[in-house]
Amino acid sequence: MQTERSIPELTKDVAFHLGDMFRNELKLATIEATEGAKSISGAFVLVVLGAAVGGAALTVALITAAWGLALVLPVWAAGLVVSAAAALLAYLLVQAGRASLKPKSLSLPRTREQVSRDLKTISERVH
Repeated sequence: MQTERSIPELTKDVAFHLGDMFRNELKLATIEATEGAKSISGAFVLVVLGAAVGGAALTVALITAAWGLALVLPVWAAGLVVSAAAALLAYLLVQAGRASLKPKSLSLPRTREQVSRDLKTISERVH
């Protein structure tokens, strides 16, 4: 059988549980942010390595394309055409990369869901 508790006791109990919930949410957010940062840093290293190798390969390919084009155009014109094409490609790739960078990868979905559930639970208990 449940004993009757006074309003100050209930208030103190609610304050304790709210503080405990807040600490738990903070721990979850910290863990989730750390996991996100680790995955981003690992991916960043792979992207940098891939870009370095790809940059070297692209340089050789562009020089080869300019030499091939120099068979039908003056060397300066072949270099200009290949450079302009490479600049256009670089611009398009940068724009596509910027468009795909979304802040959602840095959001904390589990924390947001848990806080939402906690607020709903508090709301139901109060009413």
